[in-house]
Order: sequence, then C-alpha cells, then structure tokens
Amino acid sequence: MRAETAELTHPRPELAPLTDAVRAAAAAHQRLAPRGAATWWPEAPPHVAPLSGAPSGVRRLDPADLVATVGAATPLPDLDAVLARAGTYVALDAPGAAGRTLGGVLAAGSAGPLAAALGPPRDQVLGLTFVAGNGAVISVGGRVVKNVAGFDLAKVVVGGFGGFGYIVEAHLRLRALPPADGTLAWTGRRAVIRDAAARALAAGLAPAALEAVAPGLASRIGLSGWALLVRALGSPEAVAAELDAARAALAGVAGAPAEAPSDAWRRWRLEAGAPAVVVRIGADPEAWDDALSLAETHLGEPAAASATVVRGTVRAGYAEADAARIGALRAAAARRGWPVTLERGGTTLRSAAGVWGAMEPRTLRLAETLRRAFDPNDVFAVPLWGAAGRDAPA
Repeated sequence: MRAETAELTHPRPELAPLTDAVRAAAAAHQRLAPRGAATWWPEAPPHVAPLSGAPSGVRRLDPADLVATVGAATPLPDLDAVLARAGTYVALDAPGAAGRTLGGVLAAGSAGPLAAALGPPRDQVLGLTFVAGNGAVISVGGRVVKNVAGFDLAKVVVGGFGGFGYIVEAHLRLRALPPADGTLAWTGRRAVIRDAAARALAAGLAPAALEAVAPGLASRIGLSGWALLVRALGSPEAVAAELDAARAALAGVAGAPAEAPSDAWRRWRLEAGAPAVVVRIGADPEAWDDALSLAETHLGEPAAASATVVRGTVRAGYAEADAARIGALRAAAARRGWPVTLERGGTTLRSAAGVWGAMEPRTLRLAETLRRAFDPNDVFAVPLWGAAGRDAPA
C-alpha cells in the first residue's frame, strides 16, 4: 500500500502559538487534549492541558471550482452562511450545538443525514493541515481531487478524534446550492417505519437524506411517534419527482406523508447532539433497526436515536452510560461486523471505554503505526482504545 506524500510546511505566524505549545509539551512530557469550541468535547482529563487556537474563517473560496479552504475553528453556521452567499454549500450537517466547529466535526467524523447521498465528512475533505505531536505542521491531500492518491492520510486524521494530530485547516469539496429543498415525513409505529425504510431501500430510492427517527427525538423536531424523513435537493422539478417516487414506493406500507416542519433538519442537528453520551454504530443498511435494538438491550432506551438508513449508521444518545455496558454492546456488535464509536462522552467514560474500542489486530497495527508516526511523543491524550485494552473483542 502506497501512502501519499505528507508535506511538512513551515509554520505560518498564526500557527506559532500552537506549534510552540506542542513542542513545549513534548519537551516537558506534558500531555495535551485537543479542543475546539468546547461545545462537543469533554473537559480535559486531570493533569492534561487543553490545546486550542486553530485559525477560523473562510481563508479562500473558489465557487467556480467548488473548493473552499477553511480554518478549523470556524463554527459550522458561520461557514454555511459564507458559502450560501457564494451559491454553494458543504455536505456537513453533523449533530451538535450551533457553535460546533469544523475541526471538531472532522475530528469526530460526525456525519449527519446528508451522508446518505453525499457521503461522510471524510468525503467532503480534499486535504487538510494539522499539527503533529512533535510540533510539525503537516499538509496532506490538496485543493483538487487529483492531488489525493494512494493511501489518503487525510482520511485517517478525519475521524481520529485528535489522536493523530490537531486539525487547523481543511480544503473542502463544495456543491452548488440547490434551488429547491423538500422533505416529507411518514409517521407511525416502529414496525411501520422499519417496513417503510426497507421498501425505500428495495425501490432504490436515493434521496439526499433518508432518516429513521425514534419518538424521543421525533417529538423534539415537531413529529409524533416514529418517523421516516425523506429529503430531496435539486431543481423544483427534480425535487417534486423524487418525493413523488417516495410516495409511490411507500404506498400501502405507511400512511400518507406530511411535509416536515420547515426547520426539522436544524432541530435534528441540535437535538440529536444534545445528550451527554452519544454512541454511533456502523451497521448494514437493512439492519439499522437491529443495531438500535442492540443499543437498547445494552444501554437502555435512548433519549435521542436516529438512523441514516442508506448507510446503516445508527446514533443513540443517553444522559449517561458506563464503560462495561458500552463494552458489552461493542462485543455484541462486533459479532455482526459493526463498529461502535463513542462519539461523545465525558472524560472518565472516554478513558475507560475508548473512543474506538478494541479493533481487529491488523487494523490495530496500522492505527498504532500511524499514531506513532504522527505523535511520536505521545502528546495527544486521546483514548482511542481505552483502559479495557486493545485486543479485538471475541
């Protein structure tokens, strides 16, 4: 496997405080906890210093090429506003508070419903710049698709929770802002929504979003019971045709749909990311309900739960959880080949359970090799595997 070349760049003046802080920590054997706007990450563990200070703002925008270079500390709503004025958008609709930053979303690999059609965060990144554990400023990828070849290191850093480096800037793939945006919602019992989602998959529907939402979350976005949301983006004619196709595919399975509240997706982002503990299960598309049942068996009924049906991604949020139960969930999910990520949690839980949890041995060896390469001094206090150990679960 060939790795792309990582370009070591000379620190720009605005990055000097960051690189100096990392080098000083390495020299003093001090560990650091990468932080953004503190809307998603927990507090730093005891004896660990927080690391923040990434640049913010859209540093370069090329609407014609559909590329933007953005500082990692940029809040997503600010980014969305700047891009919208240029007639573009980026497919990042991660859950969380309005102040959640681009760097935090990329570090956690937090995908939202738009990942159904447009892919997860790593698919929106052409390249990025991060500060490694020795204080080096490293750029990987580039501003155009052709610059990304071989083993794309940007895709390792995205979703690495800061364990491979502190993200400071990203080159983002943009899309033209669609003239029309429509969402229909089917509501009913869990079995009805499960069958409707299966029918949508069988019919080959490919909307911008196909999201199954459990009652606790659905009620907070203006819907009752279980809900299946179908979102279409494009020209008015294309949106109308796609929603008509959804009506036809689901006829006889679920009742008549209604237009979703105009702010349903904004409220989804706020409410799906509100719980203090969030676990993310990467299941098979047709088995999202089974994955949610696993979470309910081991962690109880979630305060907020949602499934991106086309990808099989299940997100379940809780007021609290313990590492032993998360470990049991991971072991049960591993028997189905499903990874379980602790996407959000307090310092104690993250330390005990690990963000990723145990891994298959070959994957673990690769991850450890890359981590040693980018953080040779073990500066970044990011518990990818947790105190329970690094061996793959039975």
